[in-house]
Amino acid sequence: MRDNFEIPTPQWPDEHKFIQSVTTSVKALLVARDCTSEIGPAVPTNILRGMAEIATNAWKAKSKMLDASGGVLDEMKRVYRHIETILETLQEIGVEVKDHTGDDFDYGLPLKVVATQPTQGITRERVVETIKPTIYCQKQIIQMGEVVIATPSSEETKA
Repeated sequence: MRDNFEIPTPQWPDEHKFIQSVTTSVKALLVARDCTSEIGPAVPTNILRGMAEIATNAWKAKSKMLDASGGVLDEMKRVYRHIETILETLQEIGVEVKDHTGDDFDYGLPLKVVATQPTQGITRERVVETIKPTIYCQKQIIQMGEVVIATPSSEETKA
C-alpha cells in the first residue's frame, strides 16, 4: 500500500478538454473511494461501474489509434500519449485492463463468448477479438470481458 497516494494534475492543451474531463472524473472516483485499498462491499457499484467505463473507453480509443501493425497512426500521435496516460494512471491505482486477443480460450474463464468462428488449422480455441476487455480493480473483476473465439473446424476435430 502506498503512503500519500496522489495523481498529478496534468496540463492539457485546449483542444484536449475531453481528456482533461476524463482525468477529472477518475480523480473524483478516487476521492469518493480510495481504490488503493482492498475492494469491499463498501465500494458503491456506480463507482466501480464508472471506473470500468472509463477504462473500457480509453482502451477502445487507444485501439482505434493504431494501424494494422500496431503502430500509432500519424494523425493520432498527439492524442495517443494522453490516452496512454489515462491507462497508466488507472494501472497505478490498481485498475487493470485485460485485452484477451491472441490468448488461448478455456470455457472455465470468466469471459462472455459473443461469437465463435470455425477456423481451419487450429487444434484448440483461441480468442481472435476482444469486444470488451476484462477490467480488474485490485485484482478483482469489476467487468467481465466479451470475446470472439476461433474454434477448430469440423475437419480438425474429426482427426
